[in-house]
Amino acid sequence: MKTFVYNVILIFVLSAIVQGANINVPTDYNTIQKAINAAVSGDIINVVAGNYTENLLVNKANLNFVGANAGIPAGQMRSDESNIIGYVKIVSNGISLNGFKITNGAQVPAGEKAGVYIVGGTSGHTIQCNLFTRTGAAPGGPDQFRAVINEFGGVSSLLIKQNKFIGWHTGVYLQNADAVVTNNVMSENYVGMSIDGAVSVTVAYNSIINNGLEGIGIGPPAVTSLAIEHNCFSDNLTAVANWQSVEINAENNNWGDSTGPYNPASNPDGKGDAVSNNVDFNPWLAACCGDPLHSLPVGDLTNDCRVNFLDFAICARAWLSIEGDGNWNPACNFAAQDNVINMSDLAVFVSHWLECTSSECN
Repeated sequence: MKTFVYNVILIFVLSAIVQGANINVPTDYNTIQKAINAAVSGDIINVVAGNYTENLLVNKANLNFVGANAGIPAGQMRSDESNIIGYVKIVSNGISLNGFKITNGAQVPAGEKAGVYIVGGTSGHTIQCNLFTRTGAAPGGPDQFRAVINEFGGVSSLLIKQNKFIGWHTGVYLQNADAVVTNNVMSENYVGMSIDGAVSVTVAYNSIINNGLEGIGIGPPAVTSLAIEHNCFSDNLTAVANWQSVEINAENNNWGDSTGPYNPASNPDGKGDAVSNNVDFNPWLAACCGDPLHSLPVGDLTNDCRVNFLDFAICARAWLSIEGDGNWNPACNFAAQDNVINMSDLAVFVSHWLECTSSECN
């Protein structure tokens, strides 16, 4: 019995260690940097809304930074922001930055002008639900400020999702990176995104609009693996500019018009944004769907940004099923209360009937 009790206590203790402590700013420490200095691996640093004019050095591994708008995509309605006015320099592994506003950035010592600066060779970072904004010269001209940039030494297992980048020289600048960039809005920058030497990069379901020079620019060294798909490009001077001689894959994107992107050689009749040579853009999507500006409506089970009879047919096959039945379909459990497809789910479905969020519906 004593052994059992000891093991239970040990499990609780180890669980607390794994979960980490909660550190609150400004209650526990009046600056974010002081909270970082006091933290240990696995801690959660909660930052309430307010302005924090400081440049941060994140030199502890596996820290989770939680802002006032954690979990709320930056393109949606948000409450008052936890606003970091300066840069965040990440030199350790496993950092999560969720729900902040990053304003203007600053010159990182021995580095770039940046909002978030990731030192080369680190891994396991998540940059999520942050609003990156500037009051500088972009997009009329370059001023070398990047919202998120990693050093040329590379980064691995980097996830950048549900952020908004506005007013930067470059929204996201990846160098020799292993990264996924998804569901972000890149708008009114000089360059939405730069990719140099993609080790393994996926750019999917982003809204890349109204950038002064390029939506995405691809430069040397040579790409190992790069996929650009299901993005919505519109009103960029050039949507995708490939500065390498090797063709890159940019199939299944929307280019701002159903006729596809403009390229004087391969698609001279395209009325969408221009693309450079060595960009494989065919087939393309006739409309934007699934990006932050055209998100999937509730009830859309075919991912076409419409709620119609195709979706109804899917749920009709699952009608009155419960979890474990052969015809059970959890995607139709819209009410998500009793694990049965019934009238509660139908009521939710009907409330979205014929809803359409595709760019064709605008």
